[in-house]
Amino acid sequence: VHQTLSVDLTEVLNVVIFRNKKPILLLVSIMQFLRATLQQNFSSSLLVIVGQNTAASATQPQPSSLQDIALHPLAMQQVFSLIVSLQNLLVHKDLLLSQAVVACLETIVEYLYVKNQDLALHVVSQPWHRFLLFTLLSGGQKSFLQPEVLRLITLFVRYQSRNIISQKEISQIIYEAAEANIAELPEATSCALHLFLSEV
Repeated sequence: VHQTLSVDLTEVLNVVIFRNKKPILLLVSIMQFLRATLQQNFSSSLLVIVGQNTAASATQPQPSSLQDIALHPLAMQQVFSLIVSLQNLLVHKDLLLSQAVVACLETIVEYLYVKNQDLALHVVSQPWHRFLLFTLLSGGQKSFLQPEVLRLITLFVRYQSRNIISQKEISQIIYEAAEANIAELPEATSCALHLFLSEV
C-alpha cells in the first residue's frame, strides 16, 4: 500500500533553532534529514512537506516576500535563524556534530544558490563567518588542518567570499598541508583538504 508521511518543516527546523539541551544524535539526525530534503528540493513521492503557515494560509493568505517565494517552502527568516543556530552548534567542537553541521551548511548554501544566487552570496559573505573561524581556531588546536575548518573555508572559497578568507590565509593552509605528513592525517581531514585544494 502506497503511503505518504507528512512532516511539518517549521517543527523540524525549530528542533535545531531552539535546541535547548537536545541530544547530539537527535540534532545530527535532524540535520541529515534536512540535507536529504534540501538535496531533493523538498520533492518526494513518500514525503509531504508542510511549510510555514500552510494551514493558516489556506483560509487567510499571507503576503510573502520575493525571497520567501523563491525559497518556498522555506522562509528567509528561517534560513537565517537556522544558519546562526548551526554556527553556534559548531563552536561546541564535537566531531560528530561538527561534521553534520558543516555538511548541512554546505547543502543550505547550495540550495540557496540554485534558488537565489544573490541571497546565497549574501549569506556566505556575512562577517560573522569570519568571527566563527577565529573562534574555531582559538582553541588548543590552532591549525587550519581541522576538517570542519577546512570544509568551512572551502565553502567560502567556492563562493568567493574574500572578506571571510584572505589569500594570505589560503597560502597558510597550503603551507601547513605541504608541511604535514598527508599519510598520517585523519581520513576526515584528508578528504576536507582534498576538497579545499580542488577549489583553489
